[in-house]
Amino acid sequence: MRKTSVPGRAWSAYTASPCGTLKFLLVQVCLRMMCLAPLLCLSDRNLAPGAVLSPVMWILILLPARMNAAAAMRDALAGGPLCSARLVETAGYGEKLLMGLKRLGFLMLWGAPLIFLAVRGWSLYTGETDVFSVLRMIRGDLGGGDQLRGILVLLGLIAGSLLLLAAGCAFHSGARHAWAQGDPRLVNGRHGMTMLFWLMSLLCLLPLAAAVAVTVVRYLPAVTDLTGLLTKKVQLPRTDETVWILAAGAALTLPLLPLRALIPAAWAAKLKEKA
Repeated sequence: MRKTSVPGRAWSAYTASPCGTLKFLLVQVCLRMMCLAPLLCLSDRNLAPGAVLSPVMWILILLPARMNAAAAMRDALAGGPLCSARLVETAGYGEKLLMGLKRLGFLMLWGAPLIFLAVRGWSLYTGETDVFSVLRMIRGDLGGGDQLRGILVLLGLIAGSLLLLAAGCAFHSGARHAWAQGDPRLVNGRHGMTMLFWLMSLLCLLPLAAAVAVTVVRYLPAVTDLTGLLTKKVQLPRTDETVWILAAGAALTLPLLPLRALIPAAWAAKLKEKA
């Protein structure tokens, strides 16, 4: 079959029932908001330890829920409903949790450099709340006295680590959909095409990516001119404008997230039909 049939099939499932697609999205958003709710404890020092419930809930609730979503997408690609009771199905919970933990473990290996950078940065700059002090450290530690060079080196390290993690996400993107098709080995030996379709699905994130790019461009002149900031010749962009830009990008991206997930699901469905 033609490769172009994969995104086309995903689009057909996405548009078959706009109401069902919206319900599917709402269920996914609600599950994630529920898992993030304990982070509100961070607003009160006495309740702060309760925030540890968030990663626990993320593992116990969201990992199996992602497997349920893969099964629902399989049904939608076969002509069934995208939103059904399958999204909150508890049957096979242990197997779904183990599959989710396995995938999470693989992604943590791919994300090891990013985790190292985060831990290293925390250990070096813990207690620093003054942005100018942090910029001086970046200029000295990474830039050898050059502010712009230090920022570019830091951005390069972060970007490289994020790209490696993204490669891991792409590599394993077909795993849950292969499981949903009843054959966990379905994508073995086909990781190249799996990664290609995952990259294709990233087009659904273009509105958010554009908003982030605009934000970076707005702040770059200010953060690269420390002297100008200190003398107030250069002003940071207004925070409320930045929030509105990012919010607009997120709002435009949110409705496209089911389509993004359906593309690798459609690829797994095609492989199952060929098997």
